[in-house]
Amino acid sequence: MRLSGRRDVEDGPSAGTVTVRTHRDFRTLLTRVEPGDLVVIDRRDLDAAAARLLVDRKPFAVLNASEFVSGRFANLGPSMLLDAGVLLLEGDADAVRALKSGASLRLDGDTLYDGTAPVLEVRRLTADQVRERMDRARAGMASQLDTFAHTTSEFLRQEHGVLLNGTGLPDLRADLARRTVVVVGPQATAADVRRLRRFLREQRPYLVGVDAGAELLARRRRRLDLLVLSADATPSDRALRRAREVVLHGAAETVRRHVDKLDLPAHTVATGVSSTDLALLLAHSGGARLVVPVGDPATLEQLIDRERSDQASTVLTRMRLGTSVVEASSVPLLYTGRVRIWHLLVVLLATLAVLGFTLAATPIGNDWWHHHVAGRITDLTGGGQ
Repeated sequence: MRLSGRRDVEDGPSAGTVTVRTHRDFRTLLTRVEPGDLVVIDRRDLDAAAARLLVDRKPFAVLNASEFVSGRFANLGPSMLLDAGVLLLEGDADAVRALKSGASLRLDGDTLYDGTAPVLEVRRLTADQVRERMDRARAGMASQLDTFAHTTSEFLRQEHGVLLNGTGLPDLRADLARRTVVVVGPQATAADVRRLRRFLREQRPYLVGVDAGAELLARRRRRLDLLVLSADATPSDRALRRAREVVLHGAAETVRRHVDKLDLPAHTVATGVSSTDLALLLAHSGGARLVVPVGDPATLEQLIDRERSDQASTVLTRMRLGTSVVEASSVPLLYTGRVRIWHLLVVLLATLAVLGFTLAATPIGNDWWHHHVAGRITDLTGGGQ
């Protein structure tokens, strides 16, 4: 049977029967998860990006062969799953990895059963436990920053060509000189894009979608000036057909063939920077006046939560773009909208009204009103007959 609701499961000691979903490749696993499944993963320090993808599949529980929060850094994934009502389970690594996809198991208390035979003892991770582990992880933030500094210097040594000189970046068909570019990354949400609705409508910026960010824009019927696809991308026909140009950043061969079939202008780029940062560098090399990343990390915790190479890529790319970058969350605070003709008319009418009342309050204005204007109005309305 399938579970009717996740909240009942979390509150009670037993869960009924659930279907196990597991696969070595995380992206492949996601395509097989159905609502109410028990998802088995082996991801130490689950990050927010992976957690968000899991939440979208609406599993009953996530069983991890590794620690959700090991204490290396304050990762945000477990809290995101708990907030979505997903049960977090940890178990012996070898026993968890031995579970077969498609098996039907029953969770009773802290034990998984196959029928009446116990299969695995699990540990339920509560919000308080996650919070306690996160507090300990934050205490070691200094050591994480030391590691980050080393990773960043090594990344710069390897990728200095593309970061400093734009080596290997393609020439896009569109002229971006002095234009505004909005880059919607894979971590962007519908709420992020909705907050920019007025800015997008009035400014009509050059619009870039990266992986899931492109799908988000396509669902909102936005035309993509550029689509950037990473190795993990599985673009829909809708997103591809709304793109004017494509950059393949290690995309799979099936995706490349699909792009060729649609006869889309495409470029291939080989670099270690993340796909979102690649889009930002393309905007910078094209001479963009303003670049607005949507869905990128805005806090230190969000940055540390990313993969080591992505951390270095993000920081170095932001340093390269300098003052041309404005966070999407800041745009509604800075942009008040375009001045329209009716705005000017309202101001003009208000000014004329104030001027008229001011003149009418003076002796000369009073005399002029009674002897000239009021008399003329009376004649026009026939009041003098």
